[in-house]
Amino acid sequence: MAPALIHNDSYHVDHLHKRSLSTTSTKLKNGSTVPKVAELDFNAYKTEQRLVQDIVESLKISGGCVIRNMYKRSTLDSMEAEIRPHLDATGKADGRITSLMLHGTHQRTSISAPQLSTTVTFSVRPGTTAQGLHRDDDIYHTQHPASATHHQGRDTMLCLFVAGKKCTRQNGATRVVPGSHLWDYRAPPPVYPEGDSNPSSGDLDKFFHAEMAPGDAFMMLGGTYHGAGANTTANEERLVYAAFATRGYLRQEENQYLANDLEKIKELPIALQRFAGFGASKPYMGWVEMEEPVRIMNGEDAGDVEFW
Repeated sequence: MAPALIHNDSYHVDHLHKRSLSTTSTKLKNGSTVPKVAELDFNAYKTEQRLVQDIVESLKISGGCVIRNMYKRSTLDSMEAEIRPHLDATGKADGRITSLMLHGTHQRTSISAPQLSTTVTFSVRPGTTAQGLHRDDDIYHTQHPASATHHQGRDTMLCLFVAGKKCTRQNGATRVVPGSHLWDYRAPPPVYPEGDSNPSSGDLDKFFHAEMAPGDAFMMLGGTYHGAGANTTANEERLVYAAFATRGYLRQEENQYLANDLEKIKELPIALQRFAGFGASKPYMGWVEMEEPVRIMNGEDAGDVEFW
């Protein structure tokens, strides 16, 4: 989990029950259970803090959660208008566009803020085959034993998928294995009964399909097994905007310094410049001439940052 998602550990699953959020499990034929993926309605929350608390608790339980109505139609239209020319220029059945954006005597705690790892637009068109199941945090050579419950520090990535168009099981909605973020990392993913007329021969009941309407979002921990499904429709495009965050002291998956135009980066708010990797991670990683990069890029406008 991105280190900035710090929550009060006194916040328990009981609070989810009180707000009528589903935290039940599905019992499998072998007696084991699969935690249910929570579905949260963005419009039902009066405060951002309460929404963040529920998202964090949901991620701890199942490894993922759906946030309905997170983005307005006007925002999605603006995003697609900007990215569509690039998608059309690829000419591929499966289009992806990247590059979208001395200690003293006192003991102190430094919190490394999260940073952008990569951004991707997925344009999954008819005929695209299913993606293999994987964990996104494999890029960090992550290895963990099985755990009965989630503990802070286990995760290195937080993933966000926003539906630009309708995402259905038929057009390739992401297949997710709830609870797999707590498995032993040596355990292989379950088998998806691809094209099987007898679903019971596979592990279909272990999967959650992230079906979404435009504007819905799916958030997931990087240690959760998942993979895009096949687009078996005749004429539907599955359009998804994705952003991945990681810890501020880890290497970014996409090299943001070469992938982006520096002058374009300077046009972003200072907070976004730092999030994109042009800030220094506390206590002081990523400096240039002992200065924070955004200070060199923006001068006094970047403000003062206390690192130690």
